[in-house]
Amino acid sequence: MNPTDIKKILSQSGIKKGDTLMLHGNAGVSAGIISNKKNKLDIIFNEIIDYLGNKGTILIPTFTYNFCDNKNFNIKKTKSQLGLFSETFRLKKNIKRTSHPIFSFAIYGNKSDYYLNASIKTCFGKNSIFEFLKKDKGKISCLGCSFYRVTFIHHIEQSFGVDYRYIKKFKGNILYKNKKKPITTEYFVQNLNQSVHLNLELLYKYLKKEKNLFEVDFGRYNLITTQSNFLFNAGIELLKKNKYALIEEKYL
Repeated sequence: MNPTDIKKILSQSGIKKGDTLMLHGNAGVSAGIISNKKNKLDIIFNEIIDYLGNKGTILIPTFTYNFCDNKNFNIKKTKSQLGLFSETFRLKKNIKRTSHPIFSFAIYGNKSDYYLNASIKTCFGKNSIFEFLKKDKGKISCLGCSFYRVTFIHHIEQSFGVDYRYIKKFKGNILYKNKKKPITTEYFVQNLNQSVHLNLELLYKYLKKEKNLFEVDFGRYNLITTQSNFLFNAGIELLKKNKYALIEEKYL
């Protein structure tokens, strides 16, 4: 696949110039890019940034779970635990990173400051980066990875108040520019007394039926895209009908 094909694929996915895009990804997608350049992931990122334009914003998860094990979170130095796709973007020039000690994001674009102001006292709750995305009507895409990777699902679960998760507080320190800031953040964690397995088939089919989900080829992989507020409303509607609509009930 030629790098010039990427913009066409984005357009087919319902992504528009000036959009905010929360992007989950798999580094394997870079293997299909035809180029002599060594860092093919960087080619993909640059094409997406160029397509979104000056008014666009891209957010890529750089999650780190060590904070849950009483380790400090260093905004600049703590590596993403989500793999090469995430870490490559984090290390690009002019990228900003949110200071959430567990669910941080690497951000580039027009609305960077808006998202940097999201609360770090909650992972998925009120004023979290996920709620900010919903209010902004941002898009969510999975590039070369499953729809199950969409972390925004937990914002839906917490907003509804599912009974198979509960609020747990984690305390620790955020390190930045030789300064240490103590922080307590609330994490809507899975109840370990229950064996919970996500099942997003109902949600996926609902979004497809309502034409609020796009799925297009990206080389030998695919790109799945939806809009955060559509996703939220669909998830809440399904949960109102069945409070276990987003999981496999047989494992409870």
